[in-house]
Amino acid sequence: MIIDFTIQNFRSIKKEQTFSFYAQKSLNHHTDNIAYPDGGKIGVLRTSGIYGANASGKSNMLLAFEALRFMICRSGELKEGDIIEPHEPFRLSKETINAPTVFEIEFFTIENVRFIYKIEYNSTEIIFESLDFYPSIKKANIFTRYGGLSWKDVKFGSSFKGGKKQFAFFSNNSYLSKAGNSADAPDIIRTVYNFFRKNLLHLEPDENFHDNEWKNDAVLINKMAKILTKVDTGITGIELKENSQVKGLDFPSGIPESLKKRIISDLKLQPWFNHKTEDGDVELFSENMESSGTRKLFNMLPLLMKTFEKGSVLILDEIDQSYHSHLAELIIKLFNNPLINRNNAQLIFSTHNLNLMSPQIFRRDQIWFAEKLKGATTFYSLDQYDKDIVKSNSPFGKWYEEGRFGAIPNIDIKTIANILKGV
Repeated sequence: MIIDFTIQNFRSIKKEQTFSFYAQKSLNHHTDNIAYPDGGKIGVLRTSGIYGANASGKSNMLLAFEALRFMICRSGELKEGDIIEPHEPFRLSKETINAPTVFEIEFFTIENVRFIYKIEYNSTEIIFESLDFYPSIKKANIFTRYGGLSWKDVKFGSSFKGGKKQFAFFSNNSYLSKAGNSADAPDIIRTVYNFFRKNLLHLEPDENFHDNEWKNDAVLINKMAKILTKVDTGITGIELKENSQVKGLDFPSGIPESLKKRIISDLKLQPWFNHKTEDGDVELFSENMESSGTRKLFNMLPLLMKTFEKGSVLILDEIDQSYHSHLAELIIKLFNNPLINRNNAQLIFSTHNLNLMSPQIFRRDQIWFAEKLKGATTFYSLDQYDKDIVKSNSPFGKWYEEGRFGAIPNIDIKTIANILKGV
């Protein structure tokens, strides 16, 4: 679970901004929305939503997670001299255009160990990198790496035990990306590396989750069918049938074998959906015959179940664009339910849906806003407002629509109308 994520000089985020999931106030409101990975010492929010006008920077905050994951998991693949592509500085200021991007994230792994990782980098090299953790109340350093020094000069704390320490890397590789992908590294390093590699899942608007393992899991298919019968889709069951046309596929030359296998796997077993006829018989519908909302939910279910099973962090950009408001609300409530979300999975999403901004669903500290001034994004929480004015049962969505919290589009309707009229 993510506790805090601090971002500086990334896309529209110029100055240091901290997005926090730490639940520290109003512990009597929606207590089920708080998880305690460390056994009760630190409360972490199970879900958080970000509101704001179009182009306010909501997506940039979510993309920062993806950039961080690249630095941790894939920068080790860069060759000497390769450009670090996730270096996307704030481009509207001379002081930031060539300055480094800085990420600092505090989190619990699925083993409920608390870590803090920080990385600072520009387009050509890592300037600073460190990893700390909490073996007790007091923080302990695992490693610290400074730019301009050799891989032999990485400093290791006394807690770095149980494996190889030194790994050769280029200046554009993070230490964690090299050490975490090696069987020689100690468990504590591979644990952090694999948390970001396996347990941080990011979907952009209208992007589907591609994982066909569910097609071989009869129990999972049965669960998916039962869920679809309860959300007014008209579906009474799911059947998987083999696609006879797969054997005759003719691939263009140059396609990698791994991609061919994935395409064949995608097409080999096709889902068919049972619908009852007026006479009580069963009619089979292909996936393309179902509504777009049903298809989106169907493709989302394996991801949701995997997220709950693994205790992962799921990041959804524009949740309202992909799902009807009632389905989006259902997904949020599933994450907030400790009886379903037993492994402390976490949902982070952006949205424009005011129906979701409700005290019946969220605590004040679960609602965030993105606002842009002179091209630079700032983030702030509803919890920052005076609790005697904005109470836990206040009509959040109505007040936001009225402009009380800012972060709404500034549209000059009169000027636009004159332009269209040719004035």
